Amino acid sequence: MKLIKSLTTIALLIMAIPSNAQITINIRYSGANGSAKEYVKEMEESGIAARIRAVEGCIRYDYFFPADDPEGLLLIDDWADQAALDRYHASPMMQEAAALREKYKLGGRTIRRYQPISDPAPQPVQQRISRNESNMNQTLSPRRQGLAVIAAFEAKGDQDGLETALGRALDNGLTVSEAKEALSQLYAYTGFPRSLNALGTLQKVLSSRLAAGIHDDPGKDAEPLPAGYDALKQGTEVQTRLTGKPFDYSFVPATDYYLKAHLFGDIFARNNLSHADREIVTVSAISALPGCGPQLVAHVSGARNMGVSDAELRELPALFENNVGLAEAERLREALGAVLGDTHIPVETVDFSVWPKGQPNTAYAQYFTGNSYLAQMEGGMANVTFEPGCRNNWHIHHGQVQVLVCVAGRGWYQEWGKPAVQLVPGTVIAIPEGVKHWHGAAADSWMQHLTYHKDVQKGASNEWLEPVSDEQYARVGLNAQ
Repeated sequence: MKLIKSLTTIALLIMAIPSNAQITINIRYSGANGSAKEYVKEMEESGIAARIRAVEGCIRYDYFFPADDPEGLLLIDDWADQAALDRYHASPMMQEAAALREKYKLGGRTIRRYQPISDPAPQPVQQRISRNESNMNQTLSPRRQGLAVIAAFEAKGDQDGLETALGRALDNGLTVSEAKEALSQLYAYTGFPRSLNALGTLQKVLSSRLAAGIHDDPGKDAEPLPAGYDALKQGTEVQTRLTGKPFDYSFVPATDYYLKAHLFGDIFARNNLSHADREIVTVSAISALPGCGPQLVAHVSGARNMGVSDAELRELPALFENNVGLAEAERLREALGAVLGDTHIPVETVDFSVWPKGQPNTAYAQYFTGNSYLAQMEGGMANVTFEPGCRNNWHIHHGQVQVLVCVAGRGWYQEWGKPAVQLVPGTVIAIPEGVKHWHGAAADSWMQHLTYHKDVQKGASNEWLEPVSDEQYARVGLNAQ
C-alpha cells in the first residue's frame, strides 16, 4: 500500500507542475566499450546537439562523463517551460537522438526537477534569462566542482576519497592556496580533527605529485587585513547578507560572538576564496553530515544570497551521486526542494563503502527495467545493486537453486501467482529450481543483494521471460507477505 501511495504521489506532483515552470532534466546513460563517448562524439559532429540547442526555449543541453563510471554519461538539459520541451519532442532531432542511442545501445533513466518562475506572468526566454542571470544560468565550473567534492570528503572523514578528489581538483585548476583555505575553513563546520586530517592528506598529495614531477599552482595567499579592521562589525554585515536579515543568537552570546567575529569576520575576510566559494564549500560539507538538515537548508539559502547560482546548486546532487555518495546527494536534493521549490520524492539510499556498487550491469541490461550494477565477490558470489524502481524480468533457473541475501536498502521478491515478499537487510531467499520469479528494488529505495547458486546440476541454465509490467510492479505492495 505504501508503494502505491508513493507512485500516486509522484504522478500527482508531476501533474501539479505549472506549464510555465522551467524544467531541468537529468538523464543518466550507461554504455559499453566506449559507446557513450562515441555517442556524444557523433551527436556533436553531426550537428544534432547544436540543432537541439537552437530550439526556441532551450537554455542548456550538455553532456558530462561521471568520474566513477568509465562507461557512463550524464545529460543535463534545461527548458524554459513545457512548451519549449514539447517543441523539442516534436522536432526531428528527438528521433535522430533516439536512433543514435539505439545505434550505440545506451540505456538510461530520467529524473525531472521543475524550476518555478518567480513572476506570475511568463516573459520571453531571453528577457527572463537576462533578469535572472546571476542566480540562474551560471554553471558549476571544474574548479568549484573540485571545491565541492573535497569538502564533502573532508566532512565524511574519507581520506582515500579525499586523496583522489584532491588530485582531480588540482588537475582542474584549483590552486594549493584555495585547497588549504577550504579545508581550513571547514574546522568551523566539521571540527578540528577532520580539518587537520584533511590538511594532512593534502600535504601527502602535494608531496606525491611533486615527486612525480607535477608542479601545482601555489595560488595567492589571502591579503593582510587593513589596520583597525573590526572583525565583529564586518562579520555582522557578512552574516546579515548571508542570512538575509540580522541574526542574533541571544541564547548563547559567546557563540553569537564566535560566529560574527571569527567565522564571518576573520575567516570570511580572507580573500583567497570568494564568499560564494565558501558557501559552496559549506553546503557540500553539511550535505555529508547526517542529521544537519536545518543547517543545510539555511546554507542553501545563504549560498544564493552570496552569489551561488541556482543552476550551480542544482548540479551539486548529481556531482555528489557520481563522486561522493548517494546519501550526500539525497540530503542536498531534499534541501534544494525546501528552498527552491523543486519537486523531490525522498529515496532511501545505500552506502557503497560497505557493499560495492560495481559496474553497470550491461551484459544483462536487456533483462532489466531500470539500471543495475554488478560487483563480483569472493567465493563465487556477486553483489547486485538496483536503482529505485529497477527490477529484472520474470525468469526461471533450471537445474539450480538461486540464493538471495539482501544486504542494503529495500526491495521485492515475487514468485508467479504468489504475493510479493519484501526484501530488507538480512532477508534470505532460496529460490526453488524451476520457479518463475523476479526481484528488484522498491520504487523509493535503492537495494543491494548478494546472490549465488547452489545444488547446481549439469546443464543448468537461466530462462529469461517477459518484463515485470508497471501495473504488476505497482501492485506488489497491496498484498505483500
